[in-house]
Amino acid sequence: MNKTEHQKEEFKETRRGTVHFILVHSYLIFLFAVILGVLFDTFLTEKIFSHGVYRITGFVMLIISSIIIYWAQSVSANYKERMEKSESRSHFEFGPYRYLRSPTHFGLFIMTLGLGLIINSLFSVIFTIVAYLITKLFFLKKEEMLLEKKYGETYINYKKKVKNWI
Repeated sequence: MNKTEHQKEEFKETRRGTVHFILVHSYLIFLFAVILGVLFDTFLTEKIFSHGVYRITGFVMLIISSIIIYWAQSVSANYKERMEKSESRSHFEFGPYRYLRSPTHFGLFIMTLGLGLIINSLFSVIFTIVAYLITKLFFLKKEEMLLEKKYGETYINYKKKVKNWI
């Protein structure tokens, strides 16, 4: 293996251990849940969510989840500005992160559930719930381990303040 190939392998290995790498893969699971659900629903002739209330609920869920995701991402993007202005809070206690440790993950869960209701896909709803449990148990657990390793006591104190109840 030459030097360039070794550097590429080293870069890939380093990237695998980052929070963003873990989150991207957990978010992809939601996409696959919806796609797999739609495929399974082609064999289901009876529509479960045919009442209009389900569609309205789905649209409301899409709107609320989009707001949560946008809020979480905009807070994350302005991280350095916030830290310069506020020394009284840990750098995790801003925006939706005051209430949820993984607001983007929660927003994506609500969004895909809402989409499942809108498209009248029972299996998308079921697979979305399964995807949520898988990502919460495996991916978010690993993300939190990395954040504890990176930020130490600051993140541990944040975890004590903000419970991951969702």
